[in-house]
Amino acid sequence: MAARRDIAQSALLSTAYCACFLLAWRSSMDQWYLPAGLRVAALLFLPYRLWPCLLVGDAAALLAIRVPMLERGANPLWVWASPFLLMPCVALAVHAARRHLPRLLQQEYLLLPLALALALWSTLCNLALNALFKGYTALAPLEALTRYWLGDYLGMLMFILPALLWLRRKEPGIARPELHRNVLLSAAAVLALFLVAGATHDHLAQQMLMAMMVVPSIVLTLLHGWRGAAVGIVLANVAIGIMLPDTMTLAAYHAEAFQAQVALAAAATVLFVVGSRLSIAFERARRFRHDHQQALQFAQASYLQAERTLRRRVVEYSDLAVHMNRLRKDIVAHLRARGQHAAAMEMTRSGMIQTRLLDEYVTALYPLGIETHGLYAMLRSVAMGNLCETEFQCRLRGDPMRLSLGLQLAAYRCVRDVVEALPPARRHLVRARVWHAGGRQGIAVCVLADASPLERQRPPARDADGELAMRLKVHGGTCRRRHAYSLSFLVSESRAAGISPRP
Repeated sequence: MAARRDIAQSALLSTAYCACFLLAWRSSMDQWYLPAGLRVAALLFLPYRLWPCLLVGDAAALLAIRVPMLERGANPLWVWASPFLLMPCVALAVHAARRHLPRLLQQEYLLLPLALALALWSTLCNLALNALFKGYTALAPLEALTRYWLGDYLGMLMFILPALLWLRRKEPGIARPELHRNVLLSAAAVLALFLVAGATHDHLAQQMLMAMMVVPSIVLTLLHGWRGAAVGIVLANVAIGIMLPDTMTLAAYHAEAFQAQVALAAAATVLFVVGSRLSIAFERARRFRHDHQQALQFAQASYLQAERTLRRRVVEYSDLAVHMNRLRKDIVAHLRARGQHAAAMEMTRSGMIQTRLLDEYVTALYPLGIETHGLYAMLRSVAMGNLCETEFQCRLRGDPMRLSLGLQLAAYRCVRDVVEALPPARRHLVRARVWHAGGRQGIAVCVLADASPLERQRPPARDADGELAMRLKVHGGTCRRRHAYSLSFLVSESRAAGISPRP
């Protein structure tokens, strides 16, 4: 059963290849020969085990084309022998290319120069077989070489480039929505040029319009690298090929389109090589952006880990304060029971002072209230003013609870860094606004110090600016110093991060 299935699959592949060959031949001319492209693309990209099926299908198609020529006086030896020799000769060159370039599929910049060499080899093999078996030799050797070489090369472009796009369809660049949109726009531009060129009867204007079909290919190349070049080249090739008359005769030729096709072949090669180099640059830039984003994520994770550590310490200190208060209440109760009310009052007063100092210390380490009441509540709190040794006047808009806790903590730390970076003042005005734009959200804060500085100047915080800059960079923000007493900053995140679990 397995042998029968393999035979059936081989026969089906040979039949399908033969049908595609004949269909391509019906739309071809000497200067635009699609079967050559089908032959080389199949040999380049299909595994070696399928080559015998391709050889059989190719020979069958050539026999179907050339056997009727016997009635018109064609040499029988050329008709019956050359179909079995042409594809093996081409296959030798393809095999050498695949052997010496095992990673050809990833080295796309070599593909069109290789296709140009294979087109020349295919043309030479065809001319040699025609001369050996006294086949069709009506054209001068140089003219035949020029026509066949150009035709085979343009035919290869029609099959190799779409095959390459299909085989590498799972790569990141092929799925970009901008590529699909730009391809549709380029197709519309080529279609418009095609309709105008078909309607005009001026030879020079028609040549110029056909040459302008390369312009969308240039634009696609600059935008999307080799993928854009491949699509643009195929679009221009198809448009010019459709304008050729469908004669289905031997040595069919269209002189008016020949020069435009020569220009297209030259431009296609240059564009594809340049597009390949651009794709390498695009990939490097994409990797750099990915690495940069990953580094920022690692830095954010480090900041969050540090905040979690501080939170654990604060919780431990809070538990310790609870135990100390219980012990103090027991001592106060014992002192009162013994009639030592003055000592009990002194103990109570000392306990209140210790509790306040511990609360300020705990708030300086980690603001627990930000988890329940949000950033704005902490900015308005007395503890924040005492911590920064100033009085805050707040003008706050928006709901900070829609932001992630990590971003609120970053904004809270940044406000403290800004206060340290500004000149010392008795009062600070804090303006903040929560914003949402597209897929991102964040908070913009402006801190303005009172214009009358304190008489007793404290030493400047040298590390405040550096810490602020690093924190802003990690959290997708920026800062701007309007003047000596005012500094604004912004921090942002993706909207998905706003619903992430809190640390």
